[in-house]
Amino acid sequence: MLLGLTQPELGAKAGISTSMVGAIERGDARLTDNFAKKLADALEISEEDLRASFERVRTRPPGTPA
Repeated sequence: MLLGLTQPELGAKAGISTSMVGAIERGDARLTDNFAKKLADALEISEEDLRASFERVRTRPPGTPA
């Protein structure tokens, strides 16, 4: 949990719904350019780092904790 934010707090900061934050975090939703920019800005990280993290989550073996 970067910056100690909950999903609702991150969603509010990024202007994204809590359910979408959760879906992206689990790798269940597509990470669009728009969402990547908003989340990276809210987390104060680069879009490149955010996308790398998303790919690790998206491609993890089934049953592996996120």
